[in-house]
Amino acid sequence: MNRPNQLVIVGGGASIREGVEKGLWEKLENQFVIGINFSYKFFPNATIQCYLDKQVREQNLEDFLKLDLVITKLQPTKNHQNEIQIPTFSNYNRDIQKGIWKGSLTGIYALTLGIYLLDEGEIFLLGYDFGDISGIKKPKEEKALTHFYQGTFNHRGVGRVGYYNSKGHADRDFSPFKEEKKVKIYNVSLNSKINVFEKISYDEFFKKLDRNKYNQEELRRWIKASLPNPLPTKLKKNKK
Repeated sequence: MNRPNQLVIVGGGASIREGVEKGLWEKLENQFVIGINFSYKFFPNATIQCYLDKQVREQNLEDFLKLDLVITKLQPTKNHQNEIQIPTFSNYNRDIQKGIWKGSLTGIYALTLGIYLLDEGEIFLLGYDFGDISGIKKPKEEKALTHFYQGTFNHRGVGRVGYYNSKGHADRDFSPFKEEKKVKIYNVSLNSKINVFEKISYDEFFKKLDRNKYNQEELRRWIKASLPNPLPTKLKKNKK
């Protein structure tokens, strides 16, 4: 198997709607893809599916058991046959030998994992809007547009923007990736609140996306062989 040099991470932001209208799901087939949280309901063929919230798994366990490879942080219950649990760590470490940063945002957890696996190449972030990017003021009783599947599938995170609207949160959360030299990271969301990465349109993304296709079973075997052995165990937070 040829080692991939591109990775696509599918988040949940509303900006993905533009990509879907332009045939996104078909273009991602047999690419190296990490899906986040509920993206599997719309693109079930991601190479890896990531989640952090235990309620996501508990409330959708039947769905998650059908996926080929799930990677998450340590959970209260034992991992299932298709699941690998890698603990989170309090600081960003590219080699993930101490765990994956960070435990509160699945998008950052998936990106840290992706950088480790890819090592060199390009990563495209889809749906990394960091909250509502519509710019439309809504009545208090009306939910903000935060997810591309909003209205067809909802969960407790839909419409919640308190954390994301806090000044400086976006760039502060993603600031450790500013020093990344070996992987070029693109944010496919022109209006995203995350300014750390170069922003590109879906038309630009599709032009950059190579035509390499991967046998997903071979790719997953490669991923499992590439993870730290033994996997890190739960560690106490670093004290600076």
